[in-house]
Amino acid sequence: MNWSWLLPSIKGIPVLMYHKVWPGISDDLTITPEHLAQQWAFLKQQGYTPLSLQEFSAIIDTNTSFPEKSLLITFDDGYLNNYDYVYPLLKEMNWKATFFIIADTLSAPQTNNKTPDTKMSLEQLKTLDPQIVQLGLHGLHHEHFSSLNIDEIEQVMQQSISLFDSSGLTYHKVLAYPYGSRPKDTRINNQMKAFFNEAGIQAAFRIGNQVCKVPTEDKYELRRIDIKGTDSLDAFKIKLTKGKLRPF
Repeated sequence: MNWSWLLPSIKGIPVLMYHKVWPGISDDLTITPEHLAQQWAFLKQQGYTPLSLQEFSAIIDTNTSFPEKSLLITFDDGYLNNYDYVYPLLKEMNWKATFFIIADTLSAPQTNNKTPDTKMSLEQLKTLDPQIVQLGLHGLHHEHFSSLNIDEIEQVMQQSISLFDSSGLTYHKVLAYPYGSRPKDTRINNQMKAFFNEAGIQAAFRIGNQVCKVPTEDKYELRRIDIKGTDSLDAFKIKLTKGKLRPF
């Protein structure tokens, strides 16, 4: 029996985390275009309002009020299938979403070889309307931050920012931790957050599988809800307000 309905709802904003969109594949990281459209049709029918990354950041920074059914839609890794399937759907629905991009992919050449793992090129990223898709940081090479010392973390972030600054892209200094991992050593974790603050990193997302609390206790520990391609619509509805599906 699924007891998830017993979990209390959290006051805040659900931040949905997606990865790949590909026909005929439903797994932990991949959702079909039809399944994605079904989820978003439900969100629209229920009156949810997707926020831009700027709007979300302003709410977190200032603790301002926000529409009751606000949410933030995010996609990790910068897959080309996001360009092919997600971007047209966003334009059709007049919605907004955030794509977190691995910095070293900005130097990769454009390719016509489309697989589920193919990434968007810099040229393709430049064609995205920044009013529809906001870009954020997702590491230099998709590193496990939990395995890095503070010098390595600083180097990763500085090089990532430098690549974005020189790319000509409009982007935001908001990080989605690759793999959702942060340093387990408290000292390194605190040093990292102090560096983030000095470097102008506005916020950072972990996973956590809960609604992102507003007001937040730590803008560098913001929670996202992992949406899997295997989630039924009923499971998606529960995650939207409760987060974890297995509380016990």
